Amino acid sequence: MKVVLVYPPIPHITTSTSPPVGLAYLASILKQKKAEVAVVSSDAEEMGVEATTEKILSLSPDMVGISISTPTFNNAVKIIGGIQSKDGNIKIQVGGPHATLFPDELLNLGVDFVIRGEGEVTMSELCDYFENNIALEKIDGLSYKADGRNKHNPDRELIADLDSLPYPSWELFPIHRYKSDFRKKEFTLPVLSSRGCPARCTFCYKDIFGSMFRVRSPKNIVGEIEYLKSTFHIEEFAIIDDSFTSIPKRAMEVCDLIVERKINLPWTLPAGIRVPTVSAELLQKLKTAGCYRAGLGIESGNQDILRSISKGITLEQVRRAVRLVKESGIESAGYFMIGNLEETEETIEQTIRFAIELDPDYAQFTKTTPYPGTAIYKQLKSENRIVTDNWDDYDSFLKGRPTFTHKNLTNEQIDAKLREAYRRFYYRPKYILKHMKTIASWREIKTLLSNTLKFFKSYSA
Repeated sequence: MKVVLVYPPIPHITTSTSPPVGLAYLASILKQKKAEVAVVSSDAEEMGVEATTEKILSLSPDMVGISISTPTFNNAVKIIGGIQSKDGNIKIQVGGPHATLFPDELLNLGVDFVIRGEGEVTMSELCDYFENNIALEKIDGLSYKADGRNKHNPDRELIADLDSLPYPSWELFPIHRYKSDFRKKEFTLPVLSSRGCPARCTFCYKDIFGSMFRVRSPKNIVGEIEYLKSTFHIEEFAIIDDSFTSIPKRAMEVCDLIVERKINLPWTLPAGIRVPTVSAELLQKLKTAGCYRAGLGIESGNQDILRSISKGITLEQVRRAVRLVKESGIESAGYFMIGNLEETEETIEQTIRFAIELDPDYAQFTKTTPYPGTAIYKQLKSENRIVTDNWDDYDSFLKGRPTFTHKNLTNEQIDAKLREAYRRFYYRPKYILKHMKTIASWREIKTLLSNTLKFFKSYSA
């Protein structure tokens, strides 16, 4: 069986593209099942819907598997329609966050199979259906049509032993074409060392990996890093867990093994570390192991807003965590949200001032977006405050397209405060001088110019 896995084009301009770890794991599962696997990664290959569809068809697959998030849903539907109009014999299977939430919608569009939730075992058993004719109704986590009706098998249990999964098959991906402004080296790949997050943030979607924190062993994680280094010659890596440090002892064991195995590569924690877990001991372990940047999910400078989004942290914990990160010599990145459900202009002002007070090396401000499946989406939907079902609008970096009616603010006010947050944080003479002193290479100069241009295009209007 020949399978083409697809990561659809993202509808909005971005200067960074991320290798899709989920697809890479599925590719490994398919290879274990002796399938012939190819990958089409639209963002890395800079292809739109039409070019993506043409490339898929040129590979003459028996089955196409498409990963669908909320922002890529509309483009994925166009690709599905393009495939169906040219070759009705190709089986189409979809998965990912949006597919898990809306399997009926996709089945009604003519999709053959929807893999809901964590996909590796379900994909493996779907291969058994094609190769060994096992019964579809025995495959948990699968949705499909039967006797003219949509059939949804029971949800699949989460994978208990993550060490049992093969390493992602990056050799099938255009790995040198993914790009990011915020890294030291040209070539990096991601590592997912755990799944699930125990936090209860109202803006976060958990229907894929769940709330239970499941971990790979330090030996398995560092073994993958060694594999990436020896096989693909990566120059750095990123551990992209939602919460790498939820169990600090385990995170420190990973760091110790990285040092013991002499990995000697720089690395980052872009998804962030949990504020309450930050300690001088943990940060020293991270620094010694090569970690040079860590993100912190701060979200707001108002304690009542933090409480309303169930963040589970205090402003004093944040101050302490940022101070310790700075003292460790690790670069800090603070993540903030503008326009939370209970926000006022004053609470947003407090967030901007708090970001400036903390003075992390980088700050990211995003617009509160009620992604389907999150607690805030469910609340807004029940209150009839969702104003659009055009999934292209659901992008936390996107200006000008409201997704819900705010009780206290207009969409124009939220967009204006978002622009103001970036201007006030990054246009400070203190900040500019600090970063001018740290520029050590032509790459860093290009990154600075690129980000400045992006800022003017996106936030200065």
